[in-house]
Amino acid sequence: MLLAARKISKINFVVDHAAGLVCPSISIYRFLIMSFVPTIVPVIDLFAGPGGLSEGFSRHSAFYGDPLHYDVRLSIEKDEAAVRTLRLRAFFRHFYGRPVPEEYYNYIRSIDPDDRRRWWERLQAFPEWHQAQAEVWQTALGNEGDERFFELHRRIKHRIGDAPHWVLLGGPPCQAYSVVGRSRRLGNGRDRRMELPAQELERRRRERSEQFFRDEKHTLYREYLEIVALHQPSVFVMENVKGILTSKVPVCEADGSEGSAFIFDSILRDMRNPWEALQHDHLPAGWEAIADGRREGYQLYSFTTRPDGPTGECSREDYLIHAERHGVPQERHRVILLGIRNDLDLLPEPLSVRSERVSVGQVIGDLPALRSGRSGRGKSRQRHERFDTAEQWIQAVRDSLPKETIAEIELPAVRKLVRTIRNSLCPKLDRGGSFLPRKVSSRPPKSELQRWLRDDRLKGVIQHETRHHMDSDFGRYLFAAACSQVTGVSPKIRHFPPSLLPHHENVRTASGEPTGSRDFHDRFRVQVETRPATTIMSHIRKDGHYYIHYDPAQCRSLTVREAARLQTFPDNYFFEGTRTQQYEQVGNAVPPYLAVQLANVVAGVLKQVLRDQRHGTRRRAADGRRTRAA
Repeated sequence: MLLAARKISKINFVVDHAAGLVCPSISIYRFLIMSFVPTIVPVIDLFAGPGGLSEGFSRHSAFYGDPLHYDVRLSIEKDEAAVRTLRLRAFFRHFYGRPVPEEYYNYIRSIDPDDRRRWWERLQAFPEWHQAQAEVWQTALGNEGDERFFELHRRIKHRIGDAPHWVLLGGPPCQAYSVVGRSRRLGNGRDRRMELPAQELERRRRERSEQFFRDEKHTLYREYLEIVALHQPSVFVMENVKGILTSKVPVCEADGSEGSAFIFDSILRDMRNPWEALQHDHLPAGWEAIADGRREGYQLYSFTTRPDGPTGECSREDYLIHAERHGVPQERHRVILLGIRNDLDLLPEPLSVRSERVSVGQVIGDLPALRSGRSGRGKSRQRHERFDTAEQWIQAVRDSLPKETIAEIELPAVRKLVRTIRNSLCPKLDRGGSFLPRKVSSRPPKSELQRWLRDDRLKGVIQHETRHHMDSDFGRYLFAAACSQVTGVSPKIRHFPPSLLPHHENVRTASGEPTGSRDFHDRFRVQVETRPATTIMSHIRKDGHYYIHYDPAQCRSLTVREAARLQTFPDNYFFEGTRTQQYEQVGNAVPPYLAVQLANVVAGVLKQVLRDQRHGTRRRAADGRRTRAA
């Protein structure tokens, strides 16, 4: 019974540890049966970020009541703040099937730095903390050297152990593949604005292009590829940005001329045959000792579409997942590959599509209303407490929207709403904080997503604090949010009253007229209440102009917690680091609620493999008994 009790405490497939509640849809009888026959599948997470993918996989068993449990054995990440976030979450996860200690909640609820430090020290006394430290490794993949090669692959081999099946997760850094990243780093638009001669423009374009395509971010996927080849995971999940579908690399044609090819086609070819792709790579002497020994290839599948009948393959666009179609309150479009080792020979079931889209208001509408902070007074960058009171804020908002500016607003309904909001700003609004206590709701979650996010033990909201904005942006935020309330869409820069247009070279022509430049047309973007959010990107760390709250009376951008909710991180998920680092982690992550659905697809594949293997074993045993009887 002691052994059984240990198994029950270790396996987290009934207790939804994010909510701290027993899943009501599973009977106690089923709980006991499942507890004695769990299936543990190790997971290795590369380029882990704050852990969006691994969060989804680790919670799969609890969320779906599935006896197949993913055990995250190793998360690799180079960013220090993200590593601290991963380690804290790994500690949380290690309480499989048991209540998470109150010390964790005291830590993430701490407002005073000294209190937080004391609770941090208390966490480190738990044995689960040492397990979390062993699980998370801070290192930069892609570093050269035999020593680094063996350290990486020995760690992976050790953490996998003798498990017959395991899963590899990860997405190489994507800045080089993103459309915005290519545009900014190639810098062609900037050169054109300088009105340089054509010959000089071409020289600069060629120089930047060569430098851009030499970037290691184009080839970091080969680090992922090397791990697939050497360790032969049963399944791998590889994620990247939409821009990878159109990103090209220079190639030399057969006739010696220079050309270009889609990098995604090369990635597909390499991932199908990893050993063939690595045949010209130099592996250090002794690599065989840490390799799996097999040299299998992989069949690549889309998570959303069955492969073409005649060819058995998917088109480039089939690998693109629209997160909003799968219950994520965000129009996040990402390329995600599902690789299944050839010897398993299985066809996965695609993700189910949700008929209704989840809106921004449905996900963040219950969070406390806040006002923005003031970065200074007027054009001054000075920050001082006396400039950031509620009364000073109200006056600053009103000053940014004088009557003459309101009169310039074209739509009468927007003009009326702006005037009403301007004259009725609430003096009780504050800027929030690192923890805001609030009463626990007695109502059960209304939806599956709410069940995913909610944790009643938290007894409040963490990391819900507004950032500073310039006084001159208050009027723009209020107008844009009011416009979205009336029209149902975020206004473009051409819809702004002339007095609210920012002083920027992309906004006005020499004569002072608005240009409507596509590079700047949605510089101020409201996250519309009745629609899914636009993509939450790491750019949110720089300013809030693309992430304006839909409530015009709050006049602000999204908080870290609001952005995290739109990314579907549970409410008890704490992001370490400065607020800028927290925003960056949230923006770079895979939505965990999408990840748990990917995990369910993978679980279907693995359970089919295990079922086939059990039946094969039974048939062989039966054949042996018949032979002995004869």
